[in-house]
Amino acid sequence: MAKSASSVPQRGPSRLIHIDDHLARILSSLAHLLLRHGYGHGRLARLTKTAFVDAARSIGPKLNSKANIARIAALTGLTRVEVSRILKSDRTLAIGDHHLNRASRVAVGWQTDKRYLDRRGRPRRLALSAAGIGFADLVKRYSGDIPSRAMLEEMTRLGLVTRDDSGMISLVRNIPELPPSTVATVGAIAPWVNLVASADSAHSTKDVASHTQQMKIYFNSLSEVIAAARELGVRQRSFVAGIQQLGTRTKLTGDYEVTVSVAVATTRPSRSSRKRTRRKFS
Repeated sequence: MAKSASSVPQRGPSRLIHIDDHLARILSSLAHLLLRHGYGHGRLARLTKTAFVDAARSIGPKLNSKANIARIAALTGLTRVEVSRILKSDRTLAIGDHHLNRASRVAVGWQTDKRYLDRRGRPRRLALSAAGIGFADLVKRYSGDIPSRAMLEEMTRLGLVTRDDSGMISLVRNIPELPPSTVATVGAIAPWVNLVASADSAHSTKDVASHTQQMKIYFNSLSEVIAAARELGVRQRSFVAGIQQLGTRTKLTGDYEVTVSVAVATTRPSRSSRKRTRRKFS
């Protein structure tokens, strides 16, 4: 007789919950970082689906086209239609595609739709709620049910539009400008994730160790902060040099290889929110 579902050992779900917790924290931090600068969910979702399809292609035997699509669909949870579309699609994400966030879709529509261009083919200055061709009409056409004032506030925050003293709205750019620090932050995560993923694929997860410590240090002046940042750079280089000394020095290669990833992350200085207390002596 087949065992009932309740009698089957439930070991996997507890580990899935742990993974969910870790992923939730990672994705929450990334979402805060990306959304501040207008990077929408649609682009990340498309990249995620493509990554899962590519990973599934590298797992298991190579089959004929139809069987391979079915296998990838089974592994990823995507439909066969989605898998087939991803395998055949261009991997680049164009600026004007539907994976942009709504603010950028409005900006792209403003830049390309003849109704909102002047005789020279440049985006018109638009009134917020003019009859006919206005900003409210543009938002309704390219953003759906988002109120025009809410869209104006978001596009202003992202630096996509400006509004002059007369209330006329002008388009500045069609996509948000990601600061170099954001690009560098996301780029800094990639090597460590690649390291862990490659270790897992080599079936050596028991040998993977990760220890993270976070601390806050406080300074009285900006000059002290700059000096400390330089010292951190020096100490990081010394630390890496010390780790390299642990290896075998008699030959360039050995029978075993240990890969170490070192990351030092600092945030820009800000005023401390701590309340300073004075000790009273009697």
